[in-house]
Amino acid sequence: MPEPTPTPTCSAEFRVAFITDVAGLQSTGDADGWRGVGDAVRDHPCAHARLIVPSRPSEYRHALQTGADGHDDLVIAASFLLTDAVVDAARANPGTRFVLVDPLVATPRVPNLAVLSFREDQAAYLAGALAGLLTRSGVVAGVYGPDGATDQAHRLGFEHGARYARPGVRVLGAYQPASEGAPYANPGWGAAQARMFVVQGADVIFGAGGATGQGALLAAAQAGQSCIGTGASDASAAGCLLTSTVKFIDGAVRATIIDAAAGRWSGGPRALGLAQMAVGLAPLRRPVPGDALRRLQAITDLLAVGELTTGA
Repeated sequence: MPEPTPTPTCSAEFRVAFITDVAGLQSTGDADGWRGVGDAVRDHPCAHARLIVPSRPSEYRHALQTGADGHDDLVIAASFLLTDAVVDAARANPGTRFVLVDPLVATPRVPNLAVLSFREDQAAYLAGALAGLLTRSGVVAGVYGPDGATDQAHRLGFEHGARYARPGVRVLGAYQPASEGAPYANPGWGAAQARMFVVQGADVIFGAGGATGQGALLAAAQAGQSCIGTGASDASAAGCLLTSTVKFIDGAVRATIIDAAAGRWSGGPRALGLAQMAVGLAPLRRPVPGDALRRLQAITDLLAVGELTTGA
């Protein structure tokens, strides 16, 4: 009879505090991060984690301080909504290591704060390359949010990718104007813009920018054209959806915890992209010709090693 596998022993515990925004794990990004924490705990016999969900935004600083006061080895701010609070907490507790996941804006450099950002421009480049490879009309288009940093990364990446994959392709695009109000939350404007692009010949629509982009996807579906989404795309657009750009937040959080537990800690910004397997495209929802798949993989490989640039 084989002897039982010995249970790993711990020389020292490693404790993680994971703080979400008030939406808790209903927020997709926070839920992805917490899944990464769970993966790290399963992979590291000495790791333990606790989840803290503030009941209101005014409690963010207190929740982060609770992690520092509880002598957790790593305190993770899961949401961009905690950006100001985690910067203050890191400055007030230089002996505690903090992590901020996927902020919308650049943060001040604090030695004990690691900031995980994701190369959405690289994922958008792949979306553009796929659009360029599959368009039959030679016209593709993107609908974006109101010209913020992420919107610019999406647009530049998509346009450069389309033109690299198919030189001479016509690439249309529009940012949601301030006059339309409801930033990232105007599906009506997104749909109208996509319909305009379809009239101009676009047969692949890239919809980015929250609900604004979702409206563009729905309009593409109604027009019988193809579309590419970002993140968790609206199920109502499933009829047109080729794929979506994705961020692998769970993997990035897991790797950060494992590295910190192994003594490989470093503060400061970390831009995670294809090389770190932190961004990419979701599995394709429709059959794609083999030559297009091979070309897309070759483009992915070149982008990952830095032989192609996104323009962002």
